[in-house]
Amino acid sequence: MNNHLSKVDGKALRMIRLIAREADRRGMAAYVVGGIVRDILLKRENYDLDFVIEGDAIRLARALAGPLNARLTAHGSFGTAVLKLPSGQRIDLAVTRKETYRHSGALPVVSPGTMQDDLLRRDFTINAMAIAVNRGRFGQLIDICGGRKDLLSKKIRILHAQSFMDDPTRIARAVRFEQRFGFGIERRTLTLLKECVRKKATQNVKAQRHFNELKKILCEPDPVRPLQRLHQLGWIPVLPAGTKVSFAGLRRLQTRVRKLGKMPWYNTFEQWWLIKFMVLIAQCTEHVVNGILSGIHIAKHERQSILQSRQIRHLGRKLSTQDLPASQIYQMLKSFTKEAIVYLRATASQEVVAQRIDRYLQRDMDMRLRINGDDLKKMGMVPGSKIGKVLEQVLCLKIDNKVKSKDDELKWAKLCLAES
Repeated sequence: MNNHLSKVDGKALRMIRLIAREADRRGMAAYVVGGIVRDILLKRENYDLDFVIEGDAIRLARALAGPLNARLTAHGSFGTAVLKLPSGQRIDLAVTRKETYRHSGALPVVSPGTMQDDLLRRDFTINAMAIAVNRGRFGQLIDICGGRKDLLSKKIRILHAQSFMDDPTRIARAVRFEQRFGFGIERRTLTLLKECVRKKATQNVKAQRHFNELKKILCEPDPVRPLQRLHQLGWIPVLPAGTKVSFAGLRRLQTRVRKLGKMPWYNTFEQWWLIKFMVLIAQCTEHVVNGILSGIHIAKHERQSILQSRQIRHLGRKLSTQDLPASQIYQMLKSFTKEAIVYLRATASQEVVAQRIDRYLQRDMDMRLRINGDDLKKMGMVPGSKIGKVLEQVLCLKIDNKVKSKDDELKWAKLCLAES
């Protein structure tokens, strides 16, 4: 029997064996399932460990939480559990289940089911495979939907004719996988996908679910190809029909992002999906942007950054002015979020603007004084708004390299205080 887990990364394999032993001990059948199985067969790295359990998945997760020093989150009504390891790795365990849909776009109604039911509820054949991990069956592939055959023939195929109508978010997923792997959407699947778009079934789904799929596309190494493909098919998640999208702008962004890898600030910046989203909606009217944002739930900081990206792009001309002191650049940029500033940097066409923003991100944005308000109070300054203004003046002098030491800061603070 072919052991399909023999080539799995050592750390992941140890984790799989640990979970298998605990499942064996409790008489539960356990399988790794979904994307990890697909990627094992494609010989691609995948560190997402998803397990389905024929038995009590939550009970098994509780037994594992201690040995793994993991934080457990359980959802009893769904029979699912998530283990969050100290390293940040996530392990999902779920009871085998089946799903039914009351109407197009509804969230599925979940009920207990068999392993076969669990595979048949999935989106595409290539994601509807499992590998057994119990003793005696370890590494055995379970493929009842022809997923391996479709991997070999490079096809994205749904499992039944109602699949896209049941869950229209599968349209975006089909295209994402098609473009990521260089596959093709199987002919009948493509026909049913287009029919779903034509019938506007995507409108049956809350914007948040579509946005979650769009975000996954924006996190792809090359999001432009799937977005162009979706545009060709007549629908891009959360964007109103007829929205103008600058694919050329996204391409330029991709090229610039690769070059930005040399910048010291690059490695600490993680919100590239957000920058890509800003570029994607850059040509939208304010009314359209507000409409998109009203339908989705994102962090307050992310929402602020998106709105600021529409304001900050007008600073390009000012930032290109000759002989502009660093402190003046600081004053221009300090009220904007880092994400909005990175958006301006990534879309800047003039080298002088790019260099000035780089200096701000690398040095000036995080520059701090050695003195504080207490030092000014000791100098006799009365508490109030003037303290903040004096500290800001000294900080600007430091940014312009006119202040080197704490003594310099105190000296300049006295001068600024006298002038005020």
